[in-house]
Amino acid sequence: MLPKKTRQHRIMLTITASAATSASILTGCGGEGGAFFTNDRHTYVSTAWRPWTVTLVDTRNGEAVWSADVPVGKQLAVQFRKGAGPNENKPDMMDWEIKEAGRGGTLTNQIPVPGEYARRLEPTLRPTPEQSTTPPPPSH
Repeated sequence: MLPKKTRQHRIMLTITASAATSASILTGCGGEGGAFFTNDRHTYVSTAWRPWTVTLVDTRNGEAVWSADVPVGKQLAVQFRKGAGPNENKPDMMDWEIKEAGRGGTLTNQIPVPGEYARRLEPTLRPTPEQSTTPPPPSH
């Protein structure tokens, strides 16, 4: 049996670790790829060593419904809206935007997509290193 002080210390460490994990999940600190909970928003940031191509696949037939090559220095954000699509074949809507890495804001593009039961985002990495096609900002 452990001394009382050691048991209390372990209990406090366990509570602290659990609280930290819960806080990161609740605040959506998932980083690239999404928040890792069901808010259906995902972000992919392309760098010279991690240039992303993201494809949305209809899992019913394997068809690529949509695809985007994310340029180096940019990010792709996608968000799904359940029930906003035009019909039962594509009942949801995907909002998306490519913008400067690290920028938030609204997603101004949209496309009807299969429901959550019939779609999969497939991020793939292109060959590296990939150079940016955007000129660097002017130095002052």
